Formats: sequence, structure tokens, C-alpha cells
Amino acid sequence: MRSAMTIAFASMCSTAWAAPCVLQETCADVQNCEGGELMLVLLGTPPERIESNFGDFSVDRIAKAGEITSKIRLSDGQEWTATSQNDLLTASRIEGGKHEYMYVTKTSTTELTVTLLTQPLRYADYTKANNGRRAFSGKCEQEF
Repeated sequence: MRSAMTIAFASMCSTAWAAPCVLQETCADVQNCEGGELMLVLLGTPPERIESNFGDFSVDRIAKAGEITSKIRLSDGQEWTATSQNDLLTASRIEGGKHEYMYVTKTSTTELTVTLLTQPLRYADYTKANNGRRAFSGKCEQEF
């Protein structure tokens, strides 16, 4: 009984105290690239929360590769589905009049890609609002 508790405690601690992954910003437009870093820690097994240098996010959904992520039923009865090609974690938070989303994709066993998207909670000029998208990638062996 004692060894089982020790293993469970060690497992919880290793997840809670995982070293943060440091991902580098990837930019299509190099002139407007901030070239920042994203420090990321997934908390829980499976993760329930994400800590980052962009704030803390609550995990909304985890989809394994091949799982359906959404369905759309058309008026003519057809049903379209979106399927995740890679393991995908979605998280969000509301902060200062905006809704922030984090999409974490496992691109290999040791690499993650993260997209941060910010949308205003009230009407805004959406051409400017869509400039709130940033992407990061790099080595990270944290599990979800």
C-alpha cells in the first residue's frame, strides 16, 4: 500500500514540477515578427491547466490523433466532421475584455506547436483583431 502511494505521489509531483518547455516564435512575416518565446507547463494528468509566460489557461479539450473535433449538420441532412490529424489540446481564458485561446499540437513525440489567438469580447475591427495570432514551436516532451 505504501509503495503505491509513493508512486502516485511521485507521478503527481513529476507532472506538477515539470520543467517548462521553451518554444520559439515562428513567423511567416519576418519583418513584423516579435521573435518571442513561450514558456509552457502542462499541469495535471491529463492536463487541466496550462501555465505560461502569457498567463494561465484552463484546458477545454484534449483530442488524440484521429478523433473527431467537431461536427456540422447541414440543412440537407449531410454531416461534415473535422478530425484531428495530431494530438491536440485546446485551452482558453478571459482576460481584460478579450478571449484568449491556446491550441497545442503534438507534431512529433518530442515537438509541440502552439498557436495563441486573441479575440475581443465586444465588436471590434476584426481585420485588426486577427493580428492577435502568434505561433510557437520547439522541443517539448510534456504529455497530454
